[in-house]
Amino acid sequence: MPPLNDEPALVDLLARGDVARRLAADIADCAPPYAFGVHGDWGAGKTSFLHQLQLRLTGKCPQRSEDEQRTASSALNAAEPTWAPADHLTVIWFEAWRYQNEEAPVVALLREIRAQLPWYAKGLAKAGKLSEVTVRSAFLVLEDLTKKIGIQAISRVQEVGVRWERDNLAAALPSHMIRQQLEHALSMLLGKGSGPRRSLVVMIDDLDRCSPEAAFKLLEGIKIYLNLPNCIFVLGMNQRIIENVIATRISGDPKVVVLQAREYLEKLCQRIVHLPVLRHPAQLVQSFLPPLAGVPEVVKVLDDNACLPSNPRRLKAYANLLASYLPALAPKFAAPPATAPSDAAHLAAIFTCLYQFHPDLYRVIEAHPRFYIEIRKWASQDKTAAPHEVFERLKVTLRAIDNPSSPTPTPSLVDAFADPAEGNVFRLQRLIKDFRVATETEVLDFLVHR
Repeated sequence: MPPLNDEPALVDLLARGDVARRLAADIADCAPPYAFGVHGDWGAGKTSFLHQLQLRLTGKCPQRSEDEQRTASSALNAAEPTWAPADHLTVIWFEAWRYQNEEAPVVALLREIRAQLPWYAKGLAKAGKLSEVTVRSAFLVLEDLTKKIGIQAISRVQEVGVRWERDNLAAALPSHMIRQQLEHALSMLLGKGSGPRRSLVVMIDDLDRCSPEAAFKLLEGIKIYLNLPNCIFVLGMNQRIIENVIATRISGDPKVVVLQAREYLEKLCQRIVHLPVLRHPAQLVQSFLPPLAGVPEVVKVLDDNACLPSNPRRLKAYANLLASYLPALAPKFAAPPATAPSDAAHLAAIFTCLYQFHPDLYRVIEAHPRFYIEIRKWASQDKTAAPHEVFERLKVTLRAIDNPSSPTPTPSLVDAFADPAEGNVFRLQRLIKDFRVATETEVLDFLVHR
């Protein structure tokens, strides 16, 4: 099979259709100005989710190919026969990180709005809903306002160290006239209908990949200039990263600053949707793979022992590894599978996970195969025992913490219930502990590159 790439998926592969359906309904029904946030860790599938959301709202996703759009629309129609786009919404797509070096990112956003709106405005004009003069006038107004905002925004964003109580986003702004003109120009381009008021939906992706300065400038510009009665924003982001960005702009007690940063974001985003966590990541890996010998057995081992992080990007990479690794082991899976997964399945799961998620440990095993025995000794120790020095850099799922007031150590909840998407967690401990000791020959046989 050709390796899976990291391109977004327009067809829902992660069973998030209900979340997208509810959010699309809320966007269509909300009273702007309004801003939604879509939270997910890096690699959680935020871009795919936003593309699927755009398809639901408008019936199109210009960022994807025509074939992909047709396939996704057919799948959506089959799953939800009553689905229909929201005709009163126009969606603009903005990849924030591409413009992070702009002095005033909000200017880049306005330019992108101008670049994407002509196609929509041209369609309305052809339908007789807007005159050509109106369209041209509205775009001239947008162009002039973009230049004015560029001059004003550059001077504003250089004001550093403003205290929370007097922050720009909470204060009355002298730019209200610009906002009024922007609202009027957009209203002319969006047109009027007999139903709900026509609104512009601006989807901003990869906000959390921008530099802290660029991310803050963009958030500031949106609140100052685009907090309009015909504008809705959908921000794809890692909420923790954005809160940290905001916190860097607030002075004071660090504990208070964290709370203020969250309040700041809540003021900007009226609602933040958290993408649901994958409960069975091994099953997603299996869906990526062709019917290779050993796949069902290895997947069962991975699933039974919760070996994988719930991160779609990492799981795609792991599926690519299995697809290239398992064919060489086909003779070891030639016999009909027994009731329980074979030793080969256990060893394949262990060594591919070490290779993909803990390359520092894997390199040591590759050079010194007997080191695997040391890893198993550590994994089999009582929770109270000190981990091997190699594991000091790793966040171990069942690590214990000392409690002087108790005769026995108390397991840490943070470690016992690790973040399912966290990459630096050693999820193999239970599998390695419960499986028998592997011989040096078996270690060599099951290395990924042998």
